[in-house]
Amino acid sequence: MLRRFALIVAFAFGAGSAHAQAAADPVELIVAIYETYLADNDSPGLPDVYSRRLRGLLDAEQKNTPAGEVGKVDWDVFIDGNDWVLSDVGIARVMQSGKHAQVRARFKNHNSPREILFDLVEEGGLWRIDEVQSLRKPRWILSKILLGDPAGFPDEKK
Repeated sequence: MLRRFALIVAFAFGAGSAHAQAAADPVELIVAIYETYLADNDSPGLPDVYSRRLRGLLDAEQKNTPAGEVGKVDWDVFIDGNDWVLSDVGIARVMQSGKHAQVRARFKNHNSPREILFDLVEEGGLWRIDEVQSLRKPRWILSKILLGDPAGFPDEKK
């Protein structure tokens, strides 16, 4: 099943597409990221995928996290977990208008349904991820977590 999705994605978007090509379209960027998880890669993901705003928040979090500590985000936001066995991956454009887009990834990780929404912005002609949030309980919103905002986990009782 995993290989089948990878083959469909490779056929639809061109196998081995360069990161710069993938970042020219918001859906292709998210597809390219998930392809790295489906390829049994020990270091999945792509470099330089975050917007300046989100990169700034991630860098500040890393800088303010004591050595040896994990920080506020102790899971991989792309798979909504710490390890992965992905199946039934579906990636779709939710909306796109000007320099803003939303792309949704639905999949199962270890047979548990997941749904991640990516807000993307166009910067310098390339699409970058500006927000990541889980749409399934327990929901979370990455930038709010990084800012220490209690709304980062909207399902937690206050």
